[in-house]
Amino acid sequence: MDDSLASRNTPDAPDTLDALKVQRWLRAAVGTLALLAIVFSATAVIVKEGEAVLITRFGRPLRAATSPGLHWKLPWPIDGTVALDMRRRVYETGQAEMLTRDKKNIIARTFVVWRVGDPLTFSQALGSEGSAEGKLDGLLTNAAIGTLGGHDLSALVSTTPSDLQVDQIEAQLLASSAPTALRNYGVSIDQIRLERIALPEENVAAVFDQMRAERRQFAAKYEAEGQQEASKIRAQAQLDAAKITSEGTEEEARIRGESAAQVAKTYADAHRVDPELYRFTRSLDSLDKLVTGNTTLILRTDSEPFSMLQGKEHK
Repeated sequence: MDDSLASRNTPDAPDTLDALKVQRWLRAAVGTLALLAIVFSATAVIVKEGEAVLITRFGRPLRAATSPGLHWKLPWPIDGTVALDMRRRVYETGQAEMLTRDKKNIIARTFVVWRVGDPLTFSQALGSEGSAEGKLDGLLTNAAIGTLGGHDLSALVSTTPSDLQVDQIEAQLLASSAPTALRNYGVSIDQIRLERIALPEENVAAVFDQMRAERRQFAAKYEAEGQQEASKIRAQAQLDAAKITSEGTEEEARIRGESAAQVAKTYADAHRVDPELYRFTRSLDSLDKLVTGNTTLILRTDSEPFSMLQGKEHK
């Protein structure tokens, strides 16, 4: 009985050994993969777009991985990682009172567009992103005090466009603060803008009075220029009128002379053709000029031209 059972089990022994080998190989493969996965997760650093990873060694900043992709480090607890957001951010500073070059008190407020420019310096100087804006506030306030102190109030607020220099002032603010922020704090400042310019309450009336005085000066200047131009126009018009009058008088005299000559010629021709008719018409002209409806004349009737009133010709 036992021999028969042993004879039936003997052919299956090689299959059992093969199955055991496969199991051991699978266990070894799985263990190796698990070990590799643990090593990979402990040493690999994956940097995403728009961020940087600061690698620390025993808690101290060692280096920064800024390019997106896969980077490497030693496993914890030797090396650690800190993710930093590299995207741009906007920060509005507080209101600060300062003096302009012409000794005017103003209240200025700016906003800044910034980002982490040097992760290693940023981490060493500030330690966290929350403290960056406090440093920027003090840095920009000092820069604004120094920059605006070199410009008059009219460079910021003026009714004359040529006096305004806001763009130049903002460029000076950026040039004076950006290098310091990058060197000392690892912060890259991309843009600075003056958000608001105000005046202290006690200075508003004085500034408005000054602006009104400037407007009155401009108005007086324009009025004087207008009066001067009007005087020129009137003088030219009078000169043209005098010239036209002179030309008209000359033309009138010429026409009158020609008419008188023509009349004299006509009279001469008439006298030469019929002297009696000429005397007769001249007598009628004289009567027409001397006698009107309200005229009373007492004259001899036997003299020319009144001899015609008797109905007979004087001889």
